Amino acid sequence: MNLDELTAQLKALLAGNPGEDLQKNLRATLSAGLARMDVVTKQEFDIQREMLNVLRVQIEDLSAKVDALEREKAALK
Repeated sequence: MNLDELTAQLKALLAGNPGEDLQKNLRATLSAGLARMDVVTKQEFDIQREMLNVLRVQIEDLSAKVDALEREKAALK
């Protein structure tokens, strides 16, 4: 389901069912639409971002070590 389809369902819901059940139906429609979309929670996003930061630091450290080894190798020739 894309955003346009979700919007269309919400418009149909609002036109056909005003009243007390609106909030319940709106939540159900949004939940169903979001469940079909490829989204993550903020917590999941933050965890992935932190993991990427750790990996970035590791890559920078390894790159620095490789550069140092290459310089040492070049100096020995």
